Amino acid sequence: MKSNVERVDDTTVKLSITVEASRVGEAIDSAARRVGAEVKVPGFRPGRVPRRVLESRVGKEALVSEAARDALPSFYAEAVRAEQLDVVGPPEFDVTTFSDGQDAEFAATVEVRPDITVPDYAGLQVPYPDWEVTEADVDAQLDQLRERFAELETVQRPVQTGDYAVITVTGERDGQQVEEASVTDLLYRVAPEKTSQGEASQNEQSELDRNLLGAQAGAILKFRDTLGDDYGEDLAGAEVDFTAIVKEVKHANLPDLDDDFAVTASEFDTIDELRDELRSTLTTQKLDYARSALRGRVVEAVSELVDVALPSGLVQQDVQLRLGRLAHQAEQYDISLEQFLSAAGGVEQAVGQLEDEARKTVKAQLVLDAIGKQAGIDVEQGDLGAEVARQAARLGRPPQELAEYMTHPDRLAALVSDAFRRKTIDHVLESVQVLGAPPDPDPDPAATPDPAEPPDTVAASAAAEDSAAAEEA
Repeated sequence: MKSNVERVDDTTVKLSITVEASRVGEAIDSAARRVGAEVKVPGFRPGRVPRRVLESRVGKEALVSEAARDALPSFYAEAVRAEQLDVVGPPEFDVTTFSDGQDAEFAATVEVRPDITVPDYAGLQVPYPDWEVTEADVDAQLDQLRERFAELETVQRPVQTGDYAVITVTGERDGQQVEEASVTDLLYRVAPEKTSQGEASQNEQSELDRNLLGAQAGAILKFRDTLGDDYGEDLAGAEVDFTAIVKEVKHANLPDLDDDFAVTASEFDTIDELRDELRSTLTTQKLDYARSALRGRVVEAVSELVDVALPSGLVQQDVQLRLGRLAHQAEQYDISLEQFLSAAGGVEQAVGQLEDEARKTVKAQLVLDAIGKQAGIDVEQGDLGAEVARQAARLGRPPQELAEYMTHPDRLAALVSDAFRRKTIDHVLESVQVLGAPPDPDPDPAATPDPAEPPDTVAASAAAEDSAAAEEA
């Protein structure tokens, strides 16, 4: 076999391959035996049909085509090994010659891993993610706890943000009542001006919120609104005329932050003890997340040091993986993927965002792989066990069950890649300069559980994700 590599661009090569006529003949003979075992020819036992008889029955061209379909991938794989190509996608074959008695000539165009010059990341400064708990953080937790124990009081005044209203709502479409959009004696809370995401603008409030503001008990409100995707495929996007009758206006009286509240809402006797416990819990949560987020920041900072040509096939594979996960989420709400993406801001915008995220992830993977290769990172059996345990804890699966799934030959490569990249990040963390770290950081960030680890930092194991999705479906 002879082969030649021609560079098409930074991520694509054309591999020209010539295979000796004798090997082509062997491939055709093999195809003939395989087809002969399946074709019934009177006077011959299965598998004992002479090739010339078989050619007369199925056609010589069909037999050669069968041989080519089976042999080309094998010849291609042999050439890839000989040329030491690091391919990252399936090839596109262009066959010039493949016939009995002649050398076979064909070309394979395929994407390969781009050449990456490992950046100098030693001493790179990376700020530690926010890990300190402020009094405002504790106050916010206490406010959420107070709301759970709030007492509703009927008031004789117009509705204000944060108030509750007892309402009966009737939705009509083309003069017919829409049962799914109608409800009696609903206790509804008007969206507060301030949410956990910050100040809510008037546009972020619902049409019902806007009409309820300033209304008093006995008011009859009429407005039109568009039903969202949560109403199902038949009603999503429909224009509906609403009539809302305000029966009562209720104000939420929050309990005082005193020792009595601490006793009612917790196992503690004083409000100071409750504050201390909330502060301790928040500190643990924030530190855990910060340790995980630090790894993502380090990967991002190192990736920004180098320009990388991204194989389009890898990017699209990542996009399809993300779309698959979103499709599974959409199933949980009994809506289509398109409806799910529309609710997230529109299909085009959502797909564009997924592509941006995929490009960042693929770039991070390629850079990490280059760093790990240069550093001589090895993955041992213990590393695979630790990775399985980590993924099992994150997904809430028994480690043994997940290990059986992830160590299947079809999925083992993904597990090895995850372990390799995690060890590479550990290596990089030892070289960069982390600014503003906690006074007593965990000496081994990799050993910290990852309950809130951003999943796309290095691409968490797709095999583990798919296993969880399959079992939940």
